[in-house]
Order: sequence, then C-alpha cells, then structure tokens
Amino acid sequence: MPKTVYSIKLNRLKRSYGEGFSMDEDAYLYPDEQVMTHRLYIGRIDGADLDAEWGRLFMHASLAEEQVLYIYAYATNERNIRLGEEEVDIDAFLTSENVSDKSKKLLLTQEGGLRFVGKHDVLLYGLKGRYLHLCIEVIGEGGGSVGGIRVERGSDQFMEAFPEIYRSGNEFFHRYISVFNSLYNDFDGNIDRLPELLDPAECPDVLLPVYAGWLGIDVQGDFIPPDALRVLVSESYALNRMKGTKACLARILDIVLDEPAIILEANQMREYSENPASEDDIFDVTVLVKKQLSENERYQLLYLLEQFVPVRCNLKLEIFRDSGILDNRVYLDMNAQVAELDHASLDEFIGLDAYTILEE
Repeated sequence: MPKTVYSIKLNRLKRSYGEGFSMDEDAYLYPDEQVMTHRLYIGRIDGADLDAEWGRLFMHASLAEEQVLYIYAYATNERNIRLGEEEVDIDAFLTSENVSDKSKKLLLTQEGGLRFVGKHDVLLYGLKGRYLHLCIEVIGEGGGSVGGIRVERGSDQFMEAFPEIYRSGNEFFHRYISVFNSLYNDFDGNIDRLPELLDPAECPDVLLPVYAGWLGIDVQGDFIPPDALRVLVSESYALNRMKGTKACLARILDIVLDEPAIILEANQMREYSENPASEDDIFDVTVLVKKQLSENERYQLLYLLEQFVPVRCNLKLEIFRDSGILDNRVYLDMNAQVAELDHASLDEFIGLDAYTILEE
C-alpha cells in the first residue's frame, strides 16, 4: 500500500480538545507560560481500512529546557468502547472537557497503546486499527511551540526493497532501516514543497530578502514590514522594468509607507522658482513624506529608492513635520503654515528674536 500522510491542520485542531495551549493560523501550539500542564487530545484520524498499520509521527517542537514532551497513541477498529454499563464514542470521550485526564490516559494506555517521552519524531509500529487517537502533552513552565504535526501510514518504502523474510514489522532491522526511510521522506517532502518555497506569496518571511537580492534589490535592514516586503518582492520584476521613472518611485513609496508620497522633479519646478535649476541640478528629485520615520528608517528608505533612480539623479528625502514653518524647503498648500508673531513688552527680563515685536 502506498504511503499516506495526514497533516494536523487548524480545522482538525479546532475539533480537538486542548488546555494550556493557544494556537495560531498556521496550526502551531504555544504553551501558556503561567501553567504547568498543557494537553491536546486530537480528534480521531481515520485510516479508512480495518487493521490499518500506522508508521511515523513527526512534529516540530521547540520547548524550554525544563519542559518535557509526552506523546500518547492508540489505534482501534471501533468507534465506540464500553465503559462500565454504557457504550461511549471514543472520540467524544477523549475530546470532552467533562472527562478527567486520568480516565482519558487509562483509555490511551490500555493494551496496544504507546507512550513516548521527550521525543518529537517517533515510530508507531505495532499500532493497528482504522482509527488513530493521539494526545500531546507538555509538562513544565516556559514558552516554546509545537506544530507541523504529521502522521504517516502505509508501507515502508525501503523495506519493500528487501526479500519478504526481512520485512518483519517492528523488528530491529525494520527500525534500523526506518531511520534512512525517514530521512528520505523528509528530503522528498522538501522537494515537493519547492514550488511553495519559491512563491513570494507563500514562502517564509526569512526568504523574502533572498529573493529580492536575486532580482538585484537590496532590502537588508528589517525596516520594511513583512507584508509590505512580500508585495515588494512580488512586484520586483515589474519595478525593475520601470526603473528610473517617477511611477516606479511612487509605487515603492506606496508599498513601503502604505501611503502616497509627493515626488518633485527639479526640471518641472523651474517655472515656479525664482532661481531656475542649473544644468547640474536639473536631474534632482525631492521626495516629500508625511509619515514620521526614525533617522535609521529614513536612511534605509533613501538607500532603497536610490536603487531605482537614474545614474545622474540626486535624490533628496524630506519628512514633513506635524506643523511646519514656511521656509525654502516647504511649499505652500502642502502641509505648510506661517508662524504667528509673538507679542511682548520690552523690559530687562525679555529677549528679542526674529519673531518678536513691541506692542504699541
């Protein structure tokens, strides 16, 4: 039988019962640092066949040194089990908040159940049954995360390459070969994920600066929010084709700042200026930004923009203040105001400045 992989995603986790955990949209669990015990009883996994043989259970686990990870696994062909004088649904029993943890553990550790301590990658050889029930438990205070839970069932690909006499399940040779089979499956899974990893819309945030670098754009410095950086990388090809244009700078500013900016070209301002731009200044471009940026963010944004301007262009980046004073760097009707004059009486305790007049 070919290998089948079951991934524990967000929808299945929402149908499970957990305590002491919070979860995110990527189906990762985060232990509450204020409690000692964190448990998750996962709803039944249907193997579709009677006496289905279960293989590898794998998850990503990053926990504090004081925390211990426990895994409980139990498989059966029956959906119900008799407890005392009544018959109950196993899945409803394990995911009920009204049933004690002790009673649930007794069910999972009965004959045929498996328990693992301190391991996040285990072999479920010996478990047979259509329905697989799992419990993940973290004991101890601290942070960390648990996620990427996957369960495999089906034949071991490496064991199929050996004669029948060597294929006895759960024997030493089987477990030894399974180490290499697990490594092979991990490589195979990474290869299958290559299209996802190469897609700017789906890849991890850490890869976005790498992909931008492939297209000749340096975005190092972590000054661009991840969502904005993802859009910038997705549009990098189009931006490179528009390099050297006002539209290119406007789009980059819109992506990074999440608001439009004002771009002024010296050659377009000559008719409005008393001192027309010289031949050396004709290619100057001034960008006026309303969003307040730190000095570090300002220089990083300027460095990014300079990668998209013509060679002879001298780029200036000006940031509006909340209320500006009319001077040679502020244009009327663009976030500018004239300062009001102060009035004071002249005596020995007052000093005069450029904005003080004497009362009549």
